[in-house]
Amino acid sequence: MREITIFWKRERLPLNQVNIVAEVFEKCVFLGYLERTSTVVLAFMRGICKPDKTPFDMNESDDYEVTEILSEPSQNDPAWMFVINVKHPLTLLSAKIGKLTVKPGSCFNDEGLFYIIRGSPLSIKVVTTAARMMLKPDRISATSITQSDFRGNQILSDKRMDVLQIAYSEGWYNTPREITLGELANKIGLGRSTVSEHLIKSESKIIQYFLEGDPTLFGEEINGK
Repeated sequence: MREITIFWKRERLPLNQVNIVAEVFEKCVFLGYLERTSTVVLAFMRGICKPDKTPFDMNESDDYEVTEILSEPSQNDPAWMFVINVKHPLTLLSAKIGKLTVKPGSCFNDEGLFYIIRGSPLSIKVVTTAARMMLKPDRISATSITQSDFRGNQILSDKRMDVLQIAYSEGWYNTPREITLGELANKIGLGRSTVSEHLIKSESKIIQYFLEGDPTLFGEEINGK
């Protein structure tokens, strides 16, 4: 599993179909998917518009269609919350090839467009190749997803991480399984129900992390911190 950030400087976006984003928004951040199939990508977004602009101005482009406004700017929050149907070729390609997701926290800000994708090496290679063909990125940076992603930021507690590591090393996730729940519980020194709960909740957290990303990124990106 790999994570790649593809970055384009703001001043270069007029060379590509995403220029409409720079025309409408000061800042905008992707929060997650409402629907994602090979033909339809509905995204949940939060954005601060330029003066006299609204998210509906995105509809001037054939690649975007704002379908719903969830909240408008207020005295306490200058941002719009909205749902947008994204038809841009790179987004649809990312949805079609499988084993890849666009990470929440991907954003457009004062620097430019940060497109963060996570998935298998082959899927990432396909998308990065397509990105280069559409508009050569100013920067592509890659990181591996490691155990520290789960242990260091409280996605998994140390105890659950330990249980997960023992379960993996003892063949719990092999096909067929090489150890029963009772045997695993005895080896760990916990009750069967406790081990089962740790495994189920750990698996759920990991799946959520891969599909939705780290929600702590949202506020930082939209505020430009």
